[in-house]
Amino acid sequence: MLEKLTDWKYIALIIFLVIIGISIPFVLNDDLSKISKGPFTDNKINILAVGYDSSVNGSPRADTMILISLDVDRNKAGIVFLPRDTYVDLPDKKFTKLNSSHVYGGIKLTQATVEELLDIKVDYFVETNFRGFEKIIDRLGGIELDIAHDLHYVDKAGGLYINLQQGKQTLNGKQALQYVRYRDLSGDIGRIKRQQKFIDAVMAKALSPTIIPKIPGILKEVKEAVNTNVPLTDITPFLNTAKDINMSDVEIKMLPGEPKYINGISYWVPDKRSTRIMVDNLIRNKSYLNNENYNLIVLNGAGQAGVAGNTASLLSKYGFSIAEVGNAAEFDYQQSVVTYYHHEDKETAAKLSELLKGKLVFLDNPAQQSSGTIKVIVGKNYSEIE
Repeated sequence: MLEKLTDWKYIALIIFLVIIGISIPFVLNDDLSKISKGPFTDNKINILAVGYDSSVNGSPRADTMILISLDVDRNKAGIVFLPRDTYVDLPDKKFTKLNSSHVYGGIKLTQATVEELLDIKVDYFVETNFRGFEKIIDRLGGIELDIAHDLHYVDKAGGLYINLQQGKQTLNGKQALQYVRYRDLSGDIGRIKRQQKFIDAVMAKALSPTIIPKIPGILKEVKEAVNTNVPLTDITPFLNTAKDINMSDVEIKMLPGEPKYINGISYWVPDKRSTRIMVDNLIRNKSYLNNENYNLIVLNGAGQAGVAGNTASLLSKYGFSIAEVGNAAEFDYQQSVVTYYHHEDKETAAKLSELLKGKLVFLDNPAQQSSGTIKVIVGKNYSEIE
């Protein structure tokens, strides 16, 4: 029974990942156990997941786009939501909104656009349409949600009719799709928050014992509903990662930016500096997922107002937790100083020192400072930080 329960848990998690677009179509069979390892050479795999709308008015637009970074060595994951109205300022493209890329060239062009926009490599893509989404939710037996307020919206031209009441209820596939597609005055931002809430609800349902007898039908629906370029020989690393991921360790972010009107059209305009920081750490390497375990004390040693606060804001974008922001005992620090108190924190402290162009100091006083605590005194060379 324990063996079957373990199998069920990772299958259920894969189903959950499919719902938000992180998965692969597969048929569970004994061949999978014979694949000892996949051909991955990197410890992080980037997957672009896309949910697209109907083709009522022509080629389908990408309605939901998610970039997933899986660490197959440490069984961790990072997720970045990409607003569909993201401004694409690329000279060789015929469009200015990210979701239009799917109209002009399908998933392949969307993948290429995301790669160019974020300056990253996408290893695989996964896409599904709304009908496939509905069928999978129905196979799960619906999703239980507490809707904060009535959701009403009608788009006759787009064939979209949303009518959901406030309160706790079980949404079927059609209603669940209405929930994640609904847009209010907050636009994409509010919808992304609802999608994240929906993900939590799907996880709770997928891990419920009531789902066990439904697994064969769910797998059949997944295979028919999802399009991907993940080859069979690459399946095992995904399975191994999926079954061991602790969802509390999954870092979920949205592409940094702000809403703006350009030539009368509404866009989500990325903040280039914040986006670069997020991509460098969450997508390109593992440090972002590790940094949240560190508590930083950031002190102003330069004497100029706002120096500590601005530095703390920068470091929080790298994923660090900020425990304290204040003033140093003196304001005559010419160079920033990064102090750590436990040997296991040296590597992270050294990277902070490199980032801040500061001096690295070790003080062996574990009784005073717990592991994971690092003190940063910002010196007058703070302006050298790129």
